Amino acid sequence: MRKKTKVAFIFILVFSIIYTDQKDKNNDRIKQINTQINQNNQKINKNSGEINKAKKDENVTTSQLKNIEAQIKKLQAEYDDAQKRYTDVLREIGKNDDEIRRDINEINKNSEIINVNKEDLAKKMIIWDRVRRRKETLGLFADSGIVVQDKRNHDLKIFLNKQKQYIQVVEKTKEGVEGEKRQVESLKSQNQAQASRIMAARNDLESKNKQLNVAKQEKNRIIATLRTKQSKLSTENKTIQQSNSKLVSERKKLEAEIQAIIARELRAQQIAAQKAEEERIRLAEAERIKREAEKGGASGERNNSSLSGEKATTTTTTTTKTTTTTASTYSPPKGTGALMMPMSGSIVTNYGQEKIQGLTSKGIEIRGSVGQAVKAADSGNVIYSGSLNNLGNVVIIDHGNLITVYGNLSGVSVSKGQKVTKGQTIGTLGRDINREANLYFETRKGVNTVNPMNYL
Repeated sequence: MRKKTKVAFIFILVFSIIYTDQKDKNNDRIKQINTQINQNNQKINKNSGEINKAKKDENVTTSQLKNIEAQIKKLQAEYDDAQKRYTDVLREIGKNDDEIRRDINEINKNSEIINVNKEDLAKKMIIWDRVRRRKETLGLFADSGIVVQDKRNHDLKIFLNKQKQYIQVVEKTKEGVEGEKRQVESLKSQNQAQASRIMAARNDLESKNKQLNVAKQEKNRIIATLRTKQSKLSTENKTIQQSNSKLVSERKKLEAEIQAIIARELRAQQIAAQKAEEERIRLAEAERIKREAEKGGASGERNNSSLSGEKATTTTTTTTKTTTTTASTYSPPKGTGALMMPMSGSIVTNYGQEKIQGLTSKGIEIRGSVGQAVKAADSGNVIYSGSLNNLGNVVIIDHGNLITVYGNLSGVSVSKGQKVTKGQTIGTLGRDINREANLYFETRKGVNTVNPMNYL
């Protein structure tokens, strides 16, 4: 039996070494995952900040763009008005040009008439002057009567006067036409100046319109860039979140493996403790039987010496009966069967709750404060007091019909083999692997876990 116990302890030791290495590897990987998740979350927060800033910049730029478009619309209206005025002025200038051309033609025509009449009158005057001189010289009109001569002179004067008057009227008309021509040319000059001003204003509007359109294109480009940036950062955040989800899944799997290893370790330790206790009881019983046998042997010798003919079988039978009676008086540690809460606090994890994907809780978790006293849920014997990976310091108590497990202790105040009473302080609360002040409390019947709430 001792050999079997020794083999069992060696098995537990090898088991612990193998799985401790696996747990260490898992814990190292979990730390790497937590670091990566933290870095990813920082990147997501940074990207989200940049997205918000890009949205604000986009809103500001969009507002500026609307303002530019309003200016362009206003300039377009001013440009259309200037274009209309310029067209009207050009049309007016065209109309004046026609009038000027007509007036000039009229002036030229009248000038030709005046010139013809002047030339004709001049010729006539020259002829009349020659005739007069010749008459005086040659006396061509000597034979004529005075009355006839006077009449001819009178008629000629009237004719000449009419010619002069006609020429004067034409010249006056010419002067009037030339004055109108000067007025029209002045108006034309004014219109041309106005057209030039309108043209300059229109060109200025075109220049401003071009500048505004360039600014509009730039704003549109900025908005497109900001939207592209937002889309890119949002896509990057989604990718990071997907990566985080995979990391969380991997972490849960690793934590599940660790919890499974811890469960196997606890089971192995419980089995070892049970076997050790059985071995201790067996050895004690064997020692007791040995002492009883020795005592019985001595008594038999005395009886044999005093009672002749009596067989030793009677002593053997008596010894067997005594052994049976003594063995039946042994009983394992028993509690009351009704457990008390090991400490005050709220239950944050229930029995059977899926705390990690793929792994349900084998006990309950009670939220308290670091350093809070943890008490035995019932009377019994301490079968384990020490540390276990991911559960910190652990105390396991055998109550006879139940076994209770207390994990995440910062310190313990009982030792293996010690008897404890219900409500006795067995340690103080520490933190779990998530840095939370949670007491892990588990109940078992043999090697199977049961819901602690059925006994509390």
